[in-house]
Amino acid sequence: MSTDRAKPSSARRHIPLNAVRAFEAAARHMSVARAANELCVTPTAVSHQIRTLEAYLQVELFQRSRNGLALTQAAAGLVRSLTEGLDTLDAAFAQLNRHPAP
Repeated sequence: MSTDRAKPSSARRHIPLNAVRAFEAAARHMSVARAANELCVTPTAVSHQIRTLEAYLQVELFQRSRNGLALTQAAAGLVRSLTEGLDTLDAAFAQLNRHPAP
């Protein structure tokens, strides 16, 4: 195994992964309703998950108005990294499915 890789933490922080998925989908679609449709949950559930992530990060991720959502400056940088990370996970699982262990 390469020593260039970061070693996993023995005590990972409890990242709210469902909230991360909800935020990333809402940010990508710029819509809570479309994120809810993608995730097969209600828009209310997506909103609750986004609020959970905002509380966890102690930062506002969306500016909410009658006209819809807008990403805050903090969220704009975060969403790119999260999308890349989720894409990496998706690719890893797809690779595993293509080459199952014997």
